[in-house]
Amino acid sequence: MIYTEDKSKVDSTFYDLTGHGGIYKKKVNPKELVNCESITTYGVIEGEKVQILQEKDDQFQVGTGSLFIGEKLQLKRVERDSWIGWISKSRVKIIEERRPVNPEKL
Repeated sequence: MIYTEDKSKVDSTFYDLTGHGGIYKKKVNPKELVNCESITTYGVIEGEKVQILQEKDDQFQVGTGSLFIGEKLQLKRVERDSWIGWISKSRVKIIEERRPVNPEKL
């Protein structure tokens, strides 16, 4: 499946998920795809790698499974191995790791 919000890329082979425009999807054959990438996004705060969970206004909600990182960043412990908190976007460096993917092996 491929998804887009860009109506200029949509033709009659796409399905409108919302029923009133906005998100469109299309089932494609893997042989039709070229230059596929897997993108993993994470944040770095004070040299520590964290998950980006949500975004709101000028903050990111971040999470970690590390006691050391959770305490260092003063995140709230929500489960035995989970720390979550809201951090100002200005403190977070966003990193995208991209790697090629063969769509026929997914």
